[in-house]
Amino acid sequence: MPASTVYHKFTNNIPHQIAFIALSIIGLIMLRVSENPHVKYAGAFLAVAGVYTNVPQALAWNGNNLGGTTKRGVGMAMHIGFANLGGASSAFIFLPKDGPQYGQGHTILLGLQAMSISLAIIMTLFLRWENKRRDSIKLVSEYTQEEMMAERLKGDYASFFRYTV
Repeated sequence: MPASTVYHKFTNNIPHQIAFIALSIIGLIMLRVSENPHVKYAGAFLAVAGVYTNVPQALAWNGNNLGGTTKRGVGMAMHIGFANLGGASSAFIFLPKDGPQYGQGHTILLGLQAMSISLAIIMTLFLRWENKRRDSIKLVSEYTQEEMMAERLKGDYASFFRYTV
């Protein structure tokens, strides 16, 4: 809850996402390299805290950047669906033969978290670029109600739509 409150208060949300992904990476590294059960327990806590804190933030970011109710509904359902594939894929990543350390599984998760940071940065840069491109054509404040009503069914293709970064 505190993370969501802070996240909602600021307009630049990516640093929060990256910070929580980094928290999970720290936890995964602790799980990967330590033999001490106390360190592994703390690592598991940090990994889970970093991952689950980002779930509502990433879902909100996705929903805010999809214009139109149908596109938003399908996009958010796909987001949740792909996220749920993590549970199914874990059976193939964390194999019994790798236990109790599960080095391969933790390494794969580290790679996925690094990919998450990279994709968040790339997506942020692209969305900022697209917003600047649209602003160079016409600022949102310059649109009349009639112009916005005429384009409202275009969703995020509407010229007045600006992405949330």
